[in-house]
Amino acid sequence: MTQLTPHLRYLPYAQQQTLWLENVSIKQLASQVATPFYCYSKAALLNNLHACKAAFKADNIHIHYAMKANSNLSLLRIVAEQGLGVDIVSIGEMHRALSAGFDAQDIVFSGVGKTTAELTAAVLAGVGQFNLESKEELAVLITIANKYQQLVSALIRVNPEVSVDTHKNITTGAKGNKFGVNFDAVLPMLETAKHSPFIQINGLAMHIGSQIHTTAPYLDAIAKIQTLISELKTQGYPLTQLDLGGGFGVQYKDHQMFTSNTGGSESDYLAFSDFAQAIKSALPHWQGRISIEPGRSLVADIGVMVSEITYVKDSQPTAFIVLDAAMNDLMRPALYQATHALIPVQLPLQEQEQAPSTAKLNSYDVVGPICESTDTFSKSTQLPNDLAAGDLMCFLYTGAYCAVMSNSYNSRAIAAEVLVDDDQAYVIRQAITQENLMAFEQHTALKLL
Repeated sequence: MTQLTPHLRYLPYAQQQTLWLENVSIKQLASQVATPFYCYSKAALLNNLHACKAAFKADNIHIHYAMKANSNLSLLRIVAEQGLGVDIVSIGEMHRALSAGFDAQDIVFSGVGKTTAELTAAVLAGVGQFNLESKEELAVLITIANKYQQLVSALIRVNPEVSVDTHKNITTGAKGNKFGVNFDAVLPMLETAKHSPFIQINGLAMHIGSQIHTTAPYLDAIAKIQTLISELKTQGYPLTQLDLGGGFGVQYKDHQMFTSNTGGSESDYLAFSDFAQAIKSALPHWQGRISIEPGRSLVADIGVMVSEITYVKDSQPTAFIVLDAAMNDLMRPALYQATHALIPVQLPLQEQEQAPSTAKLNSYDVVGPICESTDTFSKSTQLPNDLAAGDLMCFLYTGAYCAVMSNSYNSRAIAAEVLVDDDQAYVIRQAITQENLMAFEQHTALKLL
């Protein structure tokens, strides 16, 4: 048996090694669900949730799942059943959260561009916390709260202007980012809010970026915010809540079966307990409420995406593996230049016994069928040299920011999602076909004016 993740492994079958997720054969799933499709492990999700709760709840740090990472209703219900709150960034996500069983008071509404309609719906639903991103948003929220005479609890999201070693497209707390407000804008916002009997600003929020593998930027940002809180207290505003966001990094490492490049050492990875200890050490005397909003770190490693090889295209200087999956199914490589480890669903039995340096490999560019050069999953990828059309392939670590970003570009279907629970598998989102989508276009000629 070769273990890839705690719940994904190769098991021998006849003269093959076949990939299993928990106790379900990926090959058997692919005989019933059209490729490409996403597949998640319930056991892996529960393990992550338990580890997160064990790390943070011991210090009474409140956890809200950042559902933009993966908003499938079945997964949300599991998160809600484990007692976490949820962080949303749209009114659509609020409807999903409420449908999945989260209490409105356990919802944090983040986002830089909340519309008047969204804020109104959230106020009337009783959302527990609004993270304000501008004085303009505060003015709209005051108008709504006053109109409906609804008490609203809010925090001001500040931009701590800290440097984070991550991709430029996923930094959110550096100077020039659109998120949050400058420190000197906080006091005027507090002074504005005190004139409304329905707005209560209780503290400050931050989110400095995603895929963070060191506690240093958190410690830097918290130190800056503590100084600001001390200054505001002298101005008559004793704040009692801190929302420290998420962004805890996961290791999208390549599998060592085919390459010696692991995409980073295990020392680059920090467990939830490392971040919890950092927060505790940075706030030894804090008596108020602390909350966090992990997303990717809870769901990235629970998922795989299964695809079939359409062609192995001979070419120079590098051959191509053309998959039936494309950038509309898995956007991260095109959007962030991200690389997901790719492995065959089946391998010859003896290949598992070879060292990576002696396995028979070829170098391939792995691409999809979309008419864009950016529809490329990886370049010069080392994979077995006997791969052929019809072989199944599996992308790893696709539980976060993958299915949730999928779309129908090139009039392609939107991939199905499957949940594995021990030896059972369930379709938790059916594929959305062009027939489904065209149904919304049949009456576009209806006259409006």
